This record gives sequence, C-alpha cells and structure tokens, in this order.
Amino acid sequence: MTRAAVRRALAPSESIHAAKEAYIGYTVRAEGRLDPDALTTAFEAVCRAYPQLSARVEFTDEGAVLTESDATPEIRFADGDPSRPLAGLDLDQSRSLSALNVVRDGDEAAVCLAIQHSVADAHHAMALLSALWAGYTDVVEGVPLDLGRHPYPRSLEDLLAERGIHGSGPATAPPAPAPADRPDPVVRPVVQLRLSEAETTALANLGHREKVTINGLVSGAVLLAEAELRDLPLTDLVYRYSVNLRDRLTPPVGATEGTNVLGGVGFTVTDGIAHDAVAIGRAVGEQLRAGLADGSVQRSILDMFSRPAAAKPWDPKLALAVVSIMNWGVAPPLRTPDGLRLTNLHSASRMRETIALGGYVLSGFGGRIGLDLGWPEGDPSVPQRVESLRERLARLTRDL
Repeated sequence: MTRAAVRRALAPSESIHAAKEAYIGYTVRAEGRLDPDALTTAFEAVCRAYPQLSARVEFTDEGAVLTESDATPEIRFADGDPSRPLAGLDLDQSRSLSALNVVRDGDEAAVCLAIQHSVADAHHAMALLSALWAGYTDVVEGVPLDLGRHPYPRSLEDLLAERGIHGSGPATAPPAPAPADRPDPVVRPVVQLRLSEAETTALANLGHREKVTINGLVSGAVLLAEAELRDLPLTDLVYRYSVNLRDRLTPPVGATEGTNVLGGVGFTVTDGIAHDAVAIGRAVGEQLRAGLADGSVQRSILDMFSRPAAAKPWDPKLALAVVSIMNWGVAPPLRTPDGLRLTNLHSASRMRETIALGGYVLSGFGGRIGLDLGWPEGDPSVPQRVESLRERLARLTRDL
C-alpha cells in the first residue's frame, strides 16, 4: 500500500471513538535520567513503523475517514505535575492521532503515549508502548533502530468477516456531531488504587482456589462498592466490560493488526447470585465462557451497531446505572537502559462528551494490580470510592 492510497472509511467500531474525539493516554511513571533526544528519536521511529500514529481523521458526507496527515505528532517536554500526564497537549484528530507528552518533576516523570481510540485499543497500544521503550533503550545504548514498516491496522468488522463472523443486521455508526454542536473535551485525571505485590499474590491465590479470575474478583468488589455509593440495588446495575478477542479468533490476530479487536459484554447480578465478590466474580466468568462458546461475545460489537437507535448503548439515558471496566491486562516487559526505572503504569483520557461519567481501568504492572478511577476532574465522590474499594479489596486479600 502506497502512502498516496491510504484513505479508508472508519468502521462503526472505530468511528464511535472519532465522534467523541477520544484520546487515551498510556502513561508510564519513570525515575532517573530521561534523555529527551533519545525519546524523541524513538517516538519518531515508532510513528514511521506504525503509520496509524501519524494519520488523521476527517469527516465527510460518507462519515469519518482515516487518511494521511501532513502534520507530525506532537512531542512535548515540560515541568509540571506528573499526575496530570495530558496537561499542555493540544490534541486534534484532524491533524494527528497520537502524541507523546513528558511531564517532569525533578528525577520523576510521567511519559504519556496518547493515541486516538479509533486506531488502537489498549492491547494494541501496549505493543506500541513496548516498541517505544525498546527503541529508546536502543538509542541510548547506541544500537541502530530497525522497527520495519507495518501496515495500517484493520477494523474489527473486516477481521471478523474474513473469519465468517457476521452481525445480526446492517451496522450503523453513531452520527458525528456538527462542529458547532461538539461538546467541550473532558479530561479525566486518574486516581489509582494500587495493590502491593503481596496483596496481588493473595488475590491471585484466592482466584486459583475459588476458580475465579482476578478480573472477576475485582469486578465483584467494584459492583458491590458502586451499589453502595450510588444507593442502588445491586441487581439494578449494568456491568459492562471489554474482552480482547485476538487470541479467541481463528486464526488469531496480532496485537497491532487490528484497531479495536474487542468484544463487549454486559452483566447483571441476578437474584440467585450471592452478594459477595467471589460469587459475583464466578458468575461473571461463567457468563463470559458461555458467551465465547456460543459466539455471542465475538459478535457483540457487530450486534451492538445493528440495534434499533433507541437501544444504542451510547444513549445517555441508558448510562446512569452502568458500571464499566476496561481491562488492559498485564503490561508487556518494557526495556530501559541503566539509570532509568519504570515504576508504574496508569491511564488518562480526554474526549468530547455531553454527559461525562466515570469508569475504571484494570491493569497489571511490575507484579502489582492497579485499578484506575477515571472520573471528571473535581468529582467529589472519588475519595469515597477509593476508600470503599480499598476496604473491599483488603477483605479479599486479608489473611490469605
């Protein structure tokens, strides 16, 4: 594919993120000597190797289109508060779908790889993050960079269709707001609840004993906390989470071969499920296994975009009882040179929304689980949420 030929319509699973101009920040906290020139060189090499990072989105009469951009992704270094990794970035999807922002405070820094969600989900972005740090290490150590050239990633719809998986009807994407009607961007500064290595091990041991995944246990704790905080019956909550489909398809899909290769699952606690995290987590897992077995999880995003308009999940009226968690999984190893240590991973986000709600991101880094609370800035409920979740997760890991 030549550069001149790169122009394709975004599929519904991609254009929903273009309508919100949604950027996700994959943020690594670093301690030690960080070489700006070497990091710039590495990021530029990654952008050349993965051209979606240097592309842009434009809206036409036919909808959102992914195309080449004359602009280069922004690279920014500034002193400031590392807990605000998107601060100072001028994100604009009509120019570029990625940026690199480094916010320093002495020997500590937040290095944020911001990517527009249309072209990469978290599993895709983690591979890019790994390539960035491997490239940085090579530059510092004097090793020539050779990242090759990768094709543009494909949409979920295309990847499923070539595997014989189709939705229940024609897909339609949410309409893009007119420029005059676009809401202001909402930035979510993340507060992270991070378990210690011992607590993470204890939670994993509990899961092995009870045959419940860590995702299930955390999901149960979050649902119990949210029911209490929202003063709603547990059975009224709608739990939504994503599933990485790459290794669940035949043939499997590589990390950067697709944009958003995800299934979307909805779960509710029924009357027959005990109101404790283990029982809820077990039920989440049982439903997921059944959905993967009958193919409904693989088809879920296709079916979501073929529903009648009134049932679309982006309808704000349906979101008030929704609890959402994005599971990034365990981060791949990130190489660093001597004198630099990566201490943590967390999320950040900026998107245009009329109604800004909160949500969670679950990840693993350095042998520790992190649960990010991404709520709009100034939300007074965040401290109470943190303490409630801290106590519920402590109950699961205490004396195990």
